[in-house]
Amino acid sequence: MTSGRDLFAPKLGLTLPLCGLHFIFFLLYVTDPKKVAGLFGFWPQQALTQPWGFVTFQFLHSGPMSLFFGAFALYILGSALEAEWETREYTVFWLVATLGGSLSAWALGTPLVSDPFVVPISMLFAYAFLFPDTEFLVFFVIPVKVKWIAFFSLGVLALSFFRDLFSYGPGPAFVRVLGAGAGFLYFWVRHHGRFKARKAARETVVAVKTAAVARQDETLEKRNRDLFPRVEALRATERTGVEPSGGEGLRGELQRLVVPGVNICKPVDFKGDKDLTCLRCEGFAECSLRFLAGQPDEIVVKKREP
Repeated sequence: MTSGRDLFAPKLGLTLPLCGLHFIFFLLYVTDPKKVAGLFGFWPQQALTQPWGFVTFQFLHSGPMSLFFGAFALYILGSALEAEWETREYTVFWLVATLGGSLSAWALGTPLVSDPFVVPISMLFAYAFLFPDTEFLVFFVIPVKVKWIAFFSLGVLALSFFRDLFSYGPGPAFVRVLGAGAGFLYFWVRHHGRFKARKAARETVVAVKTAAVARQDETLEKRNRDLFPRVEALRATERTGVEPSGGEGLRGELQRLVVPGVNICKPVDFKGDKDLTCLRCEGFAECSLRFLAGQPDEIVVKKREP
């Protein structure tokens, strides 16, 4: 996956077409502001007859500066987030932020005839959460970490809320806050949910591997416990000088159980079935063959001092 710090990802995806729509709608708006605002703005009374207004309101701009900052912020932040999340998840985030603004405007009876910057603000907060120490050049000159830009924007958002609340009423005041909050809340829930899901998946994998190792150890221990008395009996028989019965068959069985490449201990460290580490070792069969060959002379188990 491409890093989120790659601000100008080459993938077309969704961000570039969205930026293009901002410019197209601005050109339409310049030619006939009243008609374009009436057709593509969000009007609560016409929400069901003009449902596209739930989305198209954000492409309307009252002037060149609004267009510049809206499209520029969308391109910078959107390209980075889309490269980090991939287009599908990024599209859902964009829709949640967009509909967060228009649905709250519908509930509050507030028309939207220009971009209230709900999507760029949501993107800024999400990006600052993911990459807080990434630096942007403010005014193309001053390097500032994005987390400080996000804190500053949060302060501006709060001031704008109180200004709109006393100047225009609760509708315009709450739309920007609810829209930006919806996008970031969706991101936060998804981010933490994914983190918990990944953590649970890692824990499950570890648990499965641990259980598999435990089963393997138990299987080895049982096999080697059953095997070693036969090894001891064969060695004891050979020491008496009596021709052992079935000795070659046991050696052949041990040869088949040898695991190539296993690092085994020195012969003197072999404890047979008196030590759990030896019983659960894949090199037990190889050590048993050495034991039949007389290595070590005898098995010595040191008693632990009290």
